[in-house]
Amino acid sequence: IVFEATAGASMTNKIDLAGRNAVVTGGAQGIGRAIVERFLDSGAAVAIWDRDRALAEKTVAELGNRGRLAPVGVDVTELAHVERARDATLGAFGRIDILVNNAGIADTKASIDLTEADWRRVLDTNLDGAWRMAQAVAKAMIAAKRPGSIVNIASILGLRQATHLLA
Repeated sequence: IVFEATAGASMTNKIDLAGRNAVVTGGAQGIGRAIVERFLDSGAAVAIWDRDRALAEKTVAELGNRGRLAPVGVDVTELAHVERARDATLGAFGRIDILVNNAGIADTKASIDLTEADWRRVLDTNLDGAWRMAQAVAKAMIAAKRPGSIVNIASILGLRQATHLLA
């Protein structure tokens, strides 16, 4: 990472990801989309993995002039979906160098009103989903005999309490 600043400008950091292939889960909107845009601007090819395939395709259409993109529909709560998404990305890009586990959901019910199904849905996406993704992509990275990076994004709610929100 190179830091550079010019007179009157804020400091920016430049990342060179030319030739790298990244996966961003939940990449069709919000923080995930911002990560996708930064990776594209840094030279990476990016697979947008999102439960909403149509939204991933829309995001690819909007950002397509900025670099190489692939929309992939995936439900991170299902291992078979994750493995198909990994294989589709390998087919499109040849390898995966970076995984950003960004997909996450929240439930705004009061804790006392949550059902066990509500609880499992959040944990299955936010916790178990990240594990499924990391394991599936790590296997591809190891098979390719290339170094890779896996970044897990977590909620601030893992550190502090907020009324009516699960971490």
